[in-house]
Amino acid sequence: MKLKYIFTILAAAAMFASCNKEDIITYDNNTRYLSFATSEVEVSFSRYPGETIIQYPVVVNSTGYSEKDMAYTISVVADSTTAQSTDYAMPSTFTMPAKAVADTFYVSLNYTEKLDTETMRLGLKIEPNENFLEGATSSRMIDIYFNNALAKPSWWTSSVTSYYLGTYSDLKYKYFLQVTKVDLDETASTSVIRHYSLIFKAWLAEQAAAGNTITEANGTPMTVPAGGK
Repeated sequence: MKLKYIFTILAAAAMFASCNKEDIITYDNNTRYLSFATSEVEVSFSRYPGETIIQYPVVVNSTGYSEKDMAYTISVVADSTTAQSTDYAMPSTFTMPAKAVADTFYVSLNYTEKLDTETMRLGLKIEPNENFLEGATSSRMIDIYFNNALAKPSWWTSSVTSYYLGTYSDLKYKYFLQVTKVDLDETASTSVIRHYSLIFKAWLAEQAAAGNTITEANGTPMTVPAGGK
């Protein structure tokens, strides 16, 4: 009985090892699927002061890798797009590098004055070709919304309000972006936020010393609580 039990375990182990080997497959002999890393993003020119063209990165993932470069195709979805052809630019074909399971391609988004009051939408989808098929329905398309509107960023938390930048306002955020020339995200550490807050605070002090006190929309001086050097 014990010997039979041991043989059963060995057989199961062999089957498991065989399944693992079968899971490690490449494009050359198997169908691959391509999907977008996210289905929706919003881009604001207000976070890129002075820029009239944003090269926005879009990530695609593949279910495996190949020993050689493989072309993939992305197309514009007319029914999901309000942007005009002059509002953006991108080629239709890109290349997944050899041995890679992900790639980043770039879409050029162009600033026009209508973005000050409108949000444009650009719908993209993965087109099947000889190298890739579309991935899951939920990840085979992406909508890129772009405008020039300001909004409170996710990294401006209650702690940032209390210790670094003070109460949020669109006007303060606009000056912050112009002065620091950096747009942070939710991964920014407190030390990084504090660093740029101090740069912004020093600029406000310089402006006040020069007789050009920067104010909020209600006329009160703009302040930043960040302390230290």
